Amino acid sequence: MKNLQKLFSLFTLILLVSFGSKTNAQKRRSNPFVSHLFTADATARVWEDGRLYVYPSTDVAPSSEWYETMDGYHIFSTDDMITWQDHGEFLHSRDVDWGTEKGGFMWAPDCVYKDGTYYFYFPHKNKEMEWELGLATSKKPASGFELQGIVKGGLTYCDPNIFIDDDGQTYLYAVVDAKCFAAKLKENMMEIEGEMVHQQGVDEHREGPFVFKREGKYYMIYPDHKRPYNEMQYSMSDHPLGPWEPKGSIMTHNSIITMHGSVVEFKGQWYIFYHNGELSGGIETNRSICFDPIYFNEDGTIQMVQKTLGVDLPTFHNDINFNKMFGALPEGEYNEAKLRENGIEPNAVSSIQIPEGYVVECFEQDNFKGKSWQFEEDRIDLIPIGCSDVISSLRISKSNTENLVKNPSFEVSTQKLVKYWRSQTVQCTSQLDPTAKGYYSLQYSGKGSPSEVVQQVEVLPNTDYELNVLVKIDKGTRGQVIFDTKGAFDETCRFELDAKTRAGEWVEFKGTFNSGESSMVPLRCTTSSDFDGVGYWDHVVLKAK
Repeated sequence: MKNLQKLFSLFTLILLVSFGSKTNAQKRRSNPFVSHLFTADATARVWEDGRLYVYPSTDVAPSSEWYETMDGYHIFSTDDMITWQDHGEFLHSRDVDWGTEKGGFMWAPDCVYKDGTYYFYFPHKNKEMEWELGLATSKKPASGFELQGIVKGGLTYCDPNIFIDDDGQTYLYAVVDAKCFAAKLKENMMEIEGEMVHQQGVDEHREGPFVFKREGKYYMIYPDHKRPYNEMQYSMSDHPLGPWEPKGSIMTHNSIITMHGSVVEFKGQWYIFYHNGELSGGIETNRSICFDPIYFNEDGTIQMVQKTLGVDLPTFHNDINFNKMFGALPEGEYNEAKLRENGIEPNAVSSIQIPEGYVVECFEQDNFKGKSWQFEEDRIDLIPIGCSDVISSLRISKSNTENLVKNPSFEVSTQKLVKYWRSQTVQCTSQLDPTAKGYYSLQYSGKGSPSEVVQQVEVLPNTDYELNVLVKIDKGTRGQVIFDTKGAFDETCRFELDAKTRAGEWVEFKGTFNSGESSMVPLRCTTSSDFDGVGYWDHVVLKAK
């Protein structure tokens, strides 16, 4: 009997912990916490007004392979870790008279507050295409920044981090050739005192140093050199200029190479900010900023960070950009009365997050009547689809799809990029299409072939597969719209459509192949080299026969 009681108590505890974890997960903004544009290199700071501010860089889409198009800085803030305010763009390369004429190259920044002034430091290439450290100042944390010039002694350095010690002394940490250097800053905050000194004990350092202090100890976090994906390492010291003692990894890799970040304490909890590639489906140059709690051991060392992603259940918001969270709902049917019982106001939902495996069907009238919309993607902004603030009832069910393709209907486009479909320079755009299988289709308008839009899909060797796709081409278009396997199984799965065959309507193509020794198949949207006009792709389905 005692053993049974122990088992029952343990089971009850597990349930309570599990329930508590999910409940707490809904009391914070899910990751990535900025969804309406791509952001990276998040520096988080808490100022005297009690709000937490984040100063990231911006990944501009379409972007280059080497992050050359990064441009324009936004500021985000929160007082509850749920609702985030975008204070808008406050600085752009066009504003920097000493910068390169081609623009871009606005990489990881930092911001600190001292004696009534906010100091915003940013790396940018000058007219000779060498890195400089620029400075802008303001009396406000999120607006009014004016350029002050270049930090003297900061030539060729990048990724600035500013640390102000308890005695008021300011230190600059920056990067050159993947090594971290540091020095004191003079009282004017614009001149390096002495020379930048290579920091010892951070030999795994690759980029993005960030220094903070806790209980008399100095910490530096930094991404390492591990391939194919970096991990977040840290070192500790008794002095702000080292030497540093390496302590190992605190964060495993993400879906992209980099993970530049920062650490801050807010309302009694420490947080680490970083970026991943979740919003773009792993496109290296289209990153998104995230945050998670960070915990310390009794000896001051840092525990491994438990990263969170998305939401556990379909979650509803009464603001775009997935702010002002209403709540989450499990499977079931919800009329107006049941929605209110669960804290969700009918006719007030503007965005929905849907985790993998769920389908949400929304109705404009109570009791599942009137026009309806069905979603099974992860982040839905309802405004462009035309059903924001009109949903009165809904059904939530589990998905039974067998499709191996991620984002097969090209939904949930961000900055006109389509999640999971890889392209270095995207010329294809996603537009609302009432004739498409979902609400969007992939469109290419132009001459010649677009840059490849490809998704690599894992398959089992020696297995039969069926591949389906919908293709459309506008009347008067010259050339062909093409969907194929990039040569892998094109004998049976290369689909071409021209305007002379059928124009202005969706045409379904089907093909089969045996994977043989292959474990991966590339799916490609492209056109013929003589293409001139408009073509579309939609509803790609790959499943085992």
